[in-house]
Amino acid sequence: MLTSELSQMDVLSTNLYQLKSLKAMDEKCTHLLEILRKSGWGKTSLCFLNSKFETRKTLYVGYVPEMIKFSEEHKLPPLKRKELLSSTTDRWRIAPFYYLPWRDERARYIVSDGLSTEIPLKYKIEWHKNDLLYGPIYYDARAVAVLTMDEPKDHAVPNKVNLRVPTIIHSIINEIIQQYLAEEQYANFRTIYRSIVGRGTIGIIELDITGKIIDVNAAAEQILTISKTKLLGNIYHKVLNDSFIARIAPPIQEAIETLVPVELDADYADFNQNIHKIKMQIAPLHILYDYTGMIWSLSYSEKSEIFSTYQTVLKILKAINDNFSGDYLDIQNQMIKLMCTEFQFKYPRLYVLSEDQITLKCVHSYDPELEDFSFFDHPYNRNSLASNAILENEIVYSTLKERNVRDLRRIWERLKTKAAIAIPLHIMPNVKAVLVCDIETSEFFLDESKRITLSYFGNLISITLRPVFDKFTTG
Repeated sequence: MLTSELSQMDVLSTNLYQLKSLKAMDEKCTHLLEILRKSGWGKTSLCFLNSKFETRKTLYVGYVPEMIKFSEEHKLPPLKRKELLSSTTDRWRIAPFYYLPWRDERARYIVSDGLSTEIPLKYKIEWHKNDLLYGPIYYDARAVAVLTMDEPKDHAVPNKVNLRVPTIIHSIINEIIQQYLAEEQYANFRTIYRSIVGRGTIGIIELDITGKIIDVNAAAEQILTISKTKLLGNIYHKVLNDSFIARIAPPIQEAIETLVPVELDADYADFNQNIHKIKMQIAPLHILYDYTGMIWSLSYSEKSEIFSTYQTVLKILKAINDNFSGDYLDIQNQMIKLMCTEFQFKYPRLYVLSEDQITLKCVHSYDPELEDFSFFDHPYNRNSLASNAILENEIVYSTLKERNVRDLRRIWERLKTKAAIAIPLHIMPNVKAVLVCDIETSEFFLDESKRITLSYFGNLISITLRPVFDKFTTG
């Protein structure tokens, strides 16, 4: 027996209260390892594992520096660790611990990895230097840590009686790790939240453990100029350009290996090959030392994005101002022409909601090629792009690849276009109208500068239409 059970319990009671003054998980666990040492064990250690059974960090008590260095350089191979934590060792279980004695031929075979280097003496049953005693700690049915004890001072072999104190310590360590994991997950997301708040509106992309994109916010779509439908469900390096991936791949790998957030700047080329300077924070998600996924935060460099957006807006506003002359009809036609030229829109047409609020009727086309307006009429419901623009009171864009807007398909087939955009018009309080334009390519991206300028176009066009509808509503 190690020491008398009474004396072990005395060591436990006189040292356990100090846990309250410790905050960090490592401090608490090291203190408990020290209690084990004082209760009769020469060396104790606690190693933390990832899901691949790799040792990520080990706490040592009773080890001299040379022994720690040797242990770190000769870590237990993952396959051996997996074997020791499998049902293969169930026959040597004592409470939460497993005791593999060197004198046992089967245990010796496992401990020595199949090598019979020594045949112990049969006549003396006591602790052998090659004996192995360890207690795994689980979280969600996965071993996250292993408590190991060695060199009992009285050389007694473990049993249920002399393992009572170690079993209590094992239970306390388990509770500490469980609590830490809950706090760690909360703290991880709190750090990301603070980053978002501190840096303003930024793009957020969430990846799973395989690198597949599982969530994207609107800001990330704007920054990457790629729609959410194209990003979701795809491996990130298959949908982002190669030069950008080459820049961010090493920091991503570093974050996965170290589980420490990484910040970097990278140039990003959109589909028009415009270069944007992107600020990125890579925040790895993990349960203890097991990597589970990642969250990226993206934002434009202040020197490029803000200037670029407003430079684009000011350029178009200047062009609008230069064309803002003549009567209402002239201004209206000039606005439509300028907008279509600037954004490569085609077939601009005006829709008004019918009095019974059942149909969106095409009442005018700014393109002489479109003559049969009734062909473009369609029901006022959620399957209509123009209806959504009115209902959401915002600019809406859709492409041939998106299957939720069905009223456009027959129109796209006729016009040989692949996308459309709808701009709500605020003409009169009792008049619901929308301007719809088609686009020949599905590569158009509705970024912030386009949204600002198109909203301005819509407001100006609404003003020029107001006299027409005013006469119409007053009879």
